[in-house]
Amino acid sequence: MSEAVERCLTGSTLPSRLADLAAPPARLFLRGELPRGPAVAIVGTRHPSAEGSEFARGLAKDLANVGVAVLSGGAEGIDTEAHRGALEADGVTVVVAPAGFERPFPRKNAALFRDIVDRGGAYLSLVEGSVAATSGGFFPRNACLVALAHAVVVVEAPLRSGARNAAANARRLGRPLFAVPYHPTHIKGRGCLAELQRGARCLARVKDLLRVLAEQNLHAVPTVPRRAAQEHPNQESLKFSETSPPPDARAAVRWAVECGAVTADEIVHMLGLSAGRVSELVLTLRLEGVLVTDPSGRLQIPKVLI
Repeated sequence: MSEAVERCLTGSTLPSRLADLAAPPARLFLRGELPRGPAVAIVGTRHPSAEGSEFARGLAKDLANVGVAVLSGGAEGIDTEAHRGALEADGVTVVVAPAGFERPFPRKNAALFRDIVDRGGAYLSLVEGSVAATSGGFFPRNACLVALAHAVVVVEAPLRSGARNAAANARRLGRPLFAVPYHPTHIKGRGCLAELQRGARCLARVKDLLRVLAEQNLHAVPTVPRRAAQEHPNQESLKFSETSPPPDARAAVRWAVECGAVTADEIVHMLGLSAGRVSELVLTLRLEGVLVTDPSGRLQIPKVLI
């Protein structure tokens, strides 16, 4: 059993994004830590095809690789694949659950839920630890899941499904909604086609999501794999920034390093500047003492300037 202590969130300790709900929950129960940066909810059927499972897992892994937290409901099928994909990338994932931590739904995912909390993610439920799931708890769970997300993805869903209830909440709350396209004869994907007809955006690759996050001033930078972080314990992992880079190019380069970029290539990726322009700016800032390098050549801000 995870050693994380369950905390009851009420009032100002509740996540602020839940205020968008017409009837926000009065309290929630949390084990672990909720992410402060951007989060994408991945939802879908409990009985996915092999292709749907693979897509959900790969999408979650790609998102985690650029520092995006993956939210899902912990159910069998697409939810489970999303959680596992994020963990495979050493990323953060959050279970928004209809049952207490001590009465997991489904029971077979108990070990997965413990692993999620132990590896820096969270288990957030509408009921306290010893309370089992009830049929009336799933739709409120979906509403909370969507409210917490900066975007929602329906990977695979039949016409009647909980995933489509999550999609309805996304439309209601104004959360960007994506659906993965399927052939019309694919029964488990007909719900996705229906959502596309209702205005959901077509999702073909992770860049489609990152572009929408950037429109919300949430900018992606690559993450440092856990193995690399262990080899270089003084190097903080790169992360998503919740602010836009400054308009001035010199200030933007320093901003990128403050966010965790340690090479010119990473700065190019973050800012969209040419490699030549970034090299010129880095050299200038190093000559001025605004940037320095560590013994392994990684860029950093001098401690006297931090």
